[in-house]
Amino acid sequence: MTLPDDNFGDDNNTIDHDLTSDELVPDGRTQEFLDRDEANIFEQYAAIVRRLRAPDGCPWDRKQTLNSLRRFIVEESFELLAAINDHQKRKSVLSEARIPDEDEPGSAENNTLHHVAEELGDVFLVTLLLADALKDAGGPSLQEILKENGRKLIRRHPHVFSDVVAEDEQTVVANWNEIKRNVENKPESVAYVSNGLPPLERAQEIQKKAAHLGFDWPDTAPVIEKIREETDELHEALQAAHAGGGALRDNHHIEQEIGDLLFSVVNLSRKVKSDASVALAGTNERFLERFTYIENEVARSGVAFTEYSLDALDRLWNEAKNDTTD
Repeated sequence: MTLPDDNFGDDNNTIDHDLTSDELVPDGRTQEFLDRDEANIFEQYAAIVRRLRAPDGCPWDRKQTLNSLRRFIVEESFELLAAINDHQKRKSVLSEARIPDEDEPGSAENNTLHHVAEELGDVFLVTLLLADALKDAGGPSLQEILKENGRKLIRRHPHVFSDVVAEDEQTVVANWNEIKRNVENKPESVAYVSNGLPPLERAQEIQKKAAHLGFDWPDTAPVIEKIREETDELHEALQAAHAGGGALRDNHHIEQEIGDLLFSVVNLSRKVKSDASVALAGTNERFLERFTYIENEVARSGVAFTEYSLDALDRLWNEAKNDTTD
């Protein structure tokens, strides 16, 4: 397929191939990493998106706004996450089977990498649609977005773009946070964590902010103890509801205790440098795979699912777990 070389839109919307010409990187520290072919493809890809949203373009693409595109950036991001999880699982299976990695087209691992690339392309498409919708709404152009973000990356990486020394990750993070506070005037307060984040992600960001301010346990042991404590409190709340004949549904006390338990588990995830949402997404996929195994085995038996005892289903679950462990 030959990409169009037309430039749709005015000159202010074209990509500046020479980033150093605009003093984004005045001393040329990125010069060796510039890829002219890549820049050209990027410019043409952005032109395709603008063409789709032109007055005589695609009716669906023209109709999209910042508001309507919200669901698509979420959907495509999670599809990318699923593709990455699938690739990691495939690598694990190959490793356990002692099958060497193969880069040849058609290999299992190569196919999963292509799937990741395809989903990443979809995320990129929605990102550019959002950028064009932002401009149409009166916001910054794509070029302005990239320039501002590039300046922010340079500003927050003085150990790469100036003479600051940072020999380890901890120093990098400390410098990053100091720049946000003292240069960009962005407060560390947990009150500034976006309420637009999904609950798991917001919990992790709140905890991260609190930890930067010194409100954090030194290791995982007290976090695990906190999880036990919250589990006990949830158990007590359930017992109280049963003893009092109260309803479990929409029980505010039980809901609070479940929230406390989830918050503590997210904290453990943060302490071991694992993303809680990513971890849960992986568990969702493992459950679906194992439960599909159960459904297939039940269907093969010719017996109705409802006729199986819980013990029998549990045995099938363990078979599935042993068969699909990754």
